[in-house]
Order: sequence, then structure tokens, then C-alpha cells
Amino acid sequence: MPSDPTDPGASSDRPRWRHSTNPSRGAAARRERGWAQELGVTVSELILVVVFIAGLIAVAAWAVSGINAETSATNCETTLRNLKMATERYHSEQDAYPVDKAVLIDLGYVEVDEVSGWHLELSNAVTPTYTGTGSCG
Repeated sequence: MPSDPTDPGASSDRPRWRHSTNPSRGAAARRERGWAQELGVTVSELILVVVFIAGLIAVAAWAVSGINAETSATNCETTLRNLKMATERYHSEQDAYPVDKAVLIDLGYVEVDEVSGWHLELSNAVTPTYTGTGSCG
């Protein structure tokens, strides 16, 4: 009597699961070959890793360049603030503005590197004008 293929409990003439008798396939064959043949890296995996690392380097370079630009702008603002403070201190002590920043440097109000990147001039002899030069221009 033939078995009903839809009945899960029915017996069949052929086995439900085929077991491989080929020793080159299956878990036993992997154990026999060892792990050395399975630990290789494919070209696509290598390319993926290289692209990922290149992306990380690009993001890091972009972030560092943004930090450098912010640092430069902050340095310019700081030097301008130093020059303005020295000019106002000179004005409060002398009742006049200095002719240029060399006067402030010579009298010791500021150091040369504290006001680099800025030029001081008296345009109407009443208020000083500050002009950025070099990286602050």
C-alpha cells in the first residue's frame, strides 16, 4: 500500500533525509581538513575593509581641518582683543591713542606675537582703526 505524501507520520520507501557518503563534504570533512583552509580572506572582504578604513581617514581629516580653521579664527580674535585692550590702556594713561602698534610694543603694553596679524592706525585722530593682515586679513 503506497503511503500518503501529505501524511507526516506515513512511512516511505526512501529515507526522508539524505546523508552524504562523500567524505569531502560536511562537518566531518571540515574537521579532517582543519581550520587552515577556512580562515582565508576573499578579495571582496579585503576591498570592503580598505574602503571602510579610507572612509574613517577621510572623516578624521575633515574634522581636523575644521578644527584648524576654528583655531585660526580664535587666534585672530584673541590677538585683536589684546591689541584693543593695550590701545585702551595706553589711551587711559596718556590721554591719546598711539600712532601705531609699534608704540605699544616699545612701551611694553603688548608683545610682538600678541598682536601679530593686525595693523593699528588712527584714521581721524580720534578713534583707532584695526586692520587684519596675513592670516587675520
